[in-house]
Amino acid sequence: MEVVITKHSNVYYICKRKSDGFIFEAIEKAKGVRNKLGLDLFRYNGRVYEGRTGLSFANESDIPSLAAVIEKFGGMSKLEEIIAEQLSKIGESPRYIRPDERKQDIFPPDPAKANIVYGKDSYGKRHYFYRIEYEGYELFTLNKQADFFRQVYVACEGYMLGIGQHHKLEDIKQWLDGLTNGVKSEVERLFNESLANPQRWVDYGFANILGRVDEANAHNAPIRAANEREAQRLNEERAAKRIAEKQAEKLAYEQAIQRAEEKIVKRENVVNTPMPNGKHLIMQLFREHDIAVPLKTQGWINSALHSIKYDAKNERWSYQYFKSSKDSTVFSDYLQRLAAAIQTKQQFDEINEGPCPLGGDIENDCDGCTYSGDYYYKDGECVLRDEDNEDDMEL
Repeated sequence: MEVVITKHSNVYYICKRKSDGFIFEAIEKAKGVRNKLGLDLFRYNGRVYEGRTGLSFANESDIPSLAAVIEKFGGMSKLEEIIAEQLSKIGESPRYIRPDERKQDIFPPDPAKANIVYGKDSYGKRHYFYRIEYEGYELFTLNKQADFFRQVYVACEGYMLGIGQHHKLEDIKQWLDGLTNGVKSEVERLFNESLANPQRWVDYGFANILGRVDEANAHNAPIRAANEREAQRLNEERAAKRIAEKQAEKLAYEQAIQRAEEKIVKRENVVNTPMPNGKHLIMQLFREHDIAVPLKTQGWINSALHSIKYDAKNERWSYQYFKSSKDSTVFSDYLQRLAAAIQTKQQFDEINEGPCPLGGDIENDCDGCTYSGDYYYKDGECVLRDEDNEDDMEL
C-alpha cells in the first residue's frame, strides 16, 4: 500500500509532548529525505521524522535501508495504520493544515543575511551574491567588501549576469535605463549579433541564459579549432626557441671553457666571470676536470675570487680576490691542480689530433720516432705493438 501525500508547505514540524497534550514546533534546519516509498520524511538532529505526524521513527543512519526499517513495523500497511492512529490522537501537522505557509513566514530572515543570495553566474558556477540597491535597480556583487573594482551583476532568467564594475555604477544605470525591452532582450541581441559573424566567439553565458548552448557550440567549433591550431603553432614556436636558446647557451658555455683553458695553457690571466648558465667560470673549470673542491671553497670561488694569473717569478699560479672577502687557505693548492690538469689535457689533445709530436712519420709506420720499435700510431693513439695480436698477423 502506498501512502498518498496531499499538498503541504515547505516548513517542517516535529511533535512534542507537553503536560497538557501535544504541540507542533517548526524546525528551521530540518532537511527533506528523498525516498521511493511515497513517504513525506525529513531529518533533524540525527533522527528521521514522518511529515504528517511530526513523529520520529528511525535514525538518520537508517536512511539507506528505510524499507527494512518499515518491514520491522509490519510493512507499509501497518505503518499507515500507525500514522492514522497517531493522527487521531495528536492531529495533523501544520505542514498540511497550512499548505501555503512559507519558511520566511515562520522564520524571519536574519537582517545580516537578508541581502545574501545564493545563485549561479551566467556560466553556471554557484556563488553567494550580495544584493545592493542603486537608483531603483536591484544589483548584486560577489564581494560585500567595498572593493573599487568588484563586478556588478543583474538577475536574468535565473542567472546572475555580469554587467560592469562597481566604480561605474552610474554607467551601469545609464545602460539599464536604455534597455527598453529588458536585459534578456539585450542578451539575445548580442548573442544573435555574434552568431551572425563567423569570426566572432559566441559567449556561453549568453547561450546559457537563452537556452541556446547547442547553437553556440556549433558556431564556436571552427573558431575553437582555429584557436587550438594557433596555440599549437605558438607552443611549437616557443619550444623551438627554447631549444635554440639552450643550444646557444651550451655553445657559449663550451666556448667560454675552451677560451679559459687556452689562456691557462698560454699562462694568461683568466677573470672569474659569470657563465651563461649563471655559474662562475673558475668553478666550472674545476667541474669540467673532475677536481672535487670542498663546498666552502666552492662558495668562496663563486663570491670572492676575481681572477687567476701566472706568477712567472715563482713558476706557479696565483689569484686575486675582492677586498671585501677573506683569503682562502686552500684555494691555491686546488688552483695548481687545475692548471696541471688543463696542461695535461692540452698535451693529450695535441697527440691525438695531429702528427706525432716526437717527429715520427705516421704515414710510414712512425718512421723516425724514438719509440717506433715498440709503438705505432692507430686511430689517433700511440698503441703498443703486440706480436701475438691476431689483428697484426700476416701469412
